[in-house]
Amino acid sequence: MDHSVTIRVSKQRPSKRQPNSPRGAIASARALESDAFWRRRVFRNTYTRDGRAIRVKKWSVKIQHRGKRLTFSLAAPSRAEAARQAQSIYQLVRTEGWDAATQAHEHAALSLARRFPNSRRDELPKSDARYWRERLIHSKYRDARLLPIKEFTVRIEDGGTYQYFPLGTDDEERAAAEALKIYRRILTKGWEAAFRQFPREITVAIFWSTSPVACTYTTLFTFPDRSSPGLLPPAGQVRTRKKVVVLEADAEVRRTLVFWLGRQPGFECAGALKSAEETQNIIMQELPDMVLVNRALPEMPVIEFLERLKGRRPDLPAFMYGVYPDSDQIFITLSGVTAGYIFRRRKPAELFEPIRGAFRQRVLSAKEVLRQIREYFQSLFRFTLGGDETPGLAALTAREQEILNYVSKGFLDKEIAGALSISIWTVHNHLKHIYEKLGVHNRTEAVLKYLQK
Repeated sequence: MDHSVTIRVSKQRPSKRQPNSPRGAIASARALESDAFWRRRVFRNTYTRDGRAIRVKKWSVKIQHRGKRLTFSLAAPSRAEAARQAQSIYQLVRTEGWDAATQAHEHAALSLARRFPNSRRDELPKSDARYWRERLIHSKYRDARLLPIKEFTVRIEDGGTYQYFPLGTDDEERAAAEALKIYRRILTKGWEAAFRQFPREITVAIFWSTSPVACTYTTLFTFPDRSSPGLLPPAGQVRTRKKVVVLEADAEVRRTLVFWLGRQPGFECAGALKSAEETQNIIMQELPDMVLVNRALPEMPVIEFLERLKGRRPDLPAFMYGVYPDSDQIFITLSGVTAGYIFRRRKPAELFEPIRGAFRQRVLSAKEVLRQIREYFQSLFRFTLGGDETPGLAALTAREQEILNYVSKGFLDKEIAGALSISIWTVHNHLKHIYEKLGVHNRTEAVLKYLQK
């Protein structure tokens, strides 16, 4: 577990004896200069590799000053030395600014890497390309990448946020260098700047039903900084195509959805809008056949927005979708659903498979679309041999089946650990064995097999 601590210099509480007094401020300043203060704030970070949580041996510290927060990896081997190094970084931030502190820290880390070229990977700082080389992952989703190459991807975490980035090469050295370049951009300019400059891997899920939750999902790669996607042949030779309007605040995701919604057979993306007001206006002017709305709508609750659409155009099919860093987050954000889940991974041009017959209808009505959706997901449970059990489920132990049952209900790992009175590491180990026995790679695929047993 990442025991991160944020140092909020601007919000130090005054002394209880003399609140808001100069002596209280002096006491707070002295606390920041004490070894004990910094010993309490350094921590050892963790990362996940091959399904296991690994705790690094080196120390880290999170420093916040004047509205900005950064995490620094510390080279010191002991807590006491790490505390002194953290204190010196903070003093440099205060006196010379963030740029000077980050540049000095990177220079020190690189000097250390040259002195000890055979350092263990869990001791390497994030400013060393070797740190990222050990974390490269072979990309599995080439359909959406539009590049005729094999490549690595990398998961980058900072400030409690993570994202996967494709690296455009299967050469380890070049991929590691690109990962370091992306990380430095995030560190110095923030996530939004990195998203504008580099493509990122996203999971898009369209929710065709909410009770039970039924969705099709796929992995896509964003087109950053107004880059033009590669050309593909038209999605089906259909003379008349149904028009879809999408509401998406993120510019890079919006550009990506325009491209891929236009690849759904029988459909075209007639508009990609960034605000609820724009969308409400266009549905009355352009009369689209269907509307898709990001469930994380920033302006208002998405349910409220859909109710407004229904009031203006009662028969207009409108559905929510979600954008996630990976497919596991679909379950995590929907925890507590009691009616069950039906999730199905599709290729990028097959997201609309549940309504693939809709474009043949002269008018796309909400009633007809819902009928097609119901029949599509019901068809997934029609088996030739009613007594057959999904391969692999029979090999699960009683405990593994118990854990998989909790996962299917949307429980998080820590919630499962609490319910079964076991450690979270034990839950992780059981999940690893479940994945191996079922021949799957993540929670989504495991639950799909479990629900179709």
